[in-house]
Amino acid sequence: MKAWVNRSAEVRRQEVEKRNGYITRPMNSFMLYRSAFAERTKEWCLQNNHQIVSSVSGESWPMEPPEVREMYNELAKIERLNHQAAHPDYKFSPSKAATPSKK
Repeated sequence: MKAWVNRSAEVRRQEVEKRNGYITRPMNSFMLYRSAFAERTKEWCLQNNHQIVSSVSGESWPMEPPEVREMYNELAKIERLNHQAAHPDYKFSPSKAATPSKK
């Protein structure tokens, strides 16, 4: 995970080129955690279903010791800083749904 967070600005720009100019948001602490433990969760659950992996990861995140959560909080801070260095003009702007959902 440290290698992912510390990838260079050039690598980050290449990722954007592969996505036709779309800049993804920097990952927060839980998303980094989920990414790191996705493979292990798939093995535990014997499932390759992302919904189940996310559900199990979401349930285990609050049970992690404070040291683990703090480590991912620090990684998320580094991710934000490196993302900003690679894309200084980036501003998150969510896309609006074409039609509002009916409840």
